[in-house]
Amino acid sequence: MTTYKGIKGLSIQTVAGDPSNLAAGDIWYDSAAKKVQGAKTAAGAWASGTAVNTARRSSGAAGQTSTAALIAGGIGGTQLNEIWNGSSWTESGDLNAAKQYAGAFGTSASAVITGGIQAGLPDPNTTSFVESWDNSSWTEIANINTGRAQMATAGVSGTSGIIFGGVEHLQVTETWNGSSWTEVGDLNTGKEASGGTGTVTAALCASGVGGGTYTATVESFDGSSWTEIADLNEGRQEGGLAGSTTFAIHFGGYGGLVNTEQYDGTSWTEVANLPASKTGMGDIGTYSSALSISGYNNSANVTATEEWTGDAAAAVTFTSS
Repeated sequence: MTTYKGIKGLSIQTVAGDPSNLAAGDIWYDSAAKKVQGAKTAAGAWASGTAVNTARRSSGAAGQTSTAALIAGGIGGTQLNEIWNGSSWTESGDLNAAKQYAGAFGTSASAVITGGIQAGLPDPNTTSFVESWDNSSWTEIANINTGRAQMATAGVSGTSGIIFGGVEHLQVTETWNGSSWTEVGDLNTGKEASGGTGTVTAALCASGVGGGTYTATVESFDGSSWTEIADLNEGRQEGGLAGSTTFAIHFGGYGGLVNTEQYDGTSWTEVANLPASKTGMGDIGTYSSALSISGYNNSANVTATEEWTGDAAAAVTFTSS
């Protein structure tokens, strides 16, 4: 049975050690250490992760967690596909066609890669070709309605996703249901090289290039239409975005940016920077656990991967007895 100690008229839980599932604001008495403890919010931070095998930028990346992802194609990656299992990157089935500036969504076992720039096509080389990943190989599937490159994407599997924007400042949005593409509500502002995250019914489109300038604008999709929400603190393009429509992080970007901004459903706040500048990275994960995969460091493509651990509750001692 749980026991409690009275403190100035209040009762708090008594446990030996720390309670499970700490949340900021929790208070308890640690009977083993004989201390009154509490939980506060510990700030998020980036740490070095496991490098990919081939340096690349402007690739397609898919994954819902920081322990399972894929990255395919890109400048320097051509047709190469690598799979992350939480401890190592392994080269797996290549794309059928080399492409860069493509968009991807899904998981490491079920993903789609769309559009991009493909060698051998008429200028500007943008393609409407789409490939689907089934955990062993890529297969060509139904084309998108509007060929594009540098689009943003969101989606939880290879049978449910959304693509939006792209060169040249496209507003067009398309959803995928596993068999066909359907045009839905346009972005309010056409842009390219934006960040995308979320699901087919709840997505974010942040930053990018619109009207020839970097933009800080952010839009939220509800399954049918886009709504402009709180702007980022700093405009950027080709940065990473991970999370949902209520909790997200945006990081890096062209021109040597290291900034990370965190969204709480209302506003963006600057938090811990990336260890080094990066743009055109693969971006997957959540507000609390994300990856920045490979990319360009303002002088060369890199293999480096960084791991983000978001805000978490950490125990602190108030008093001792």
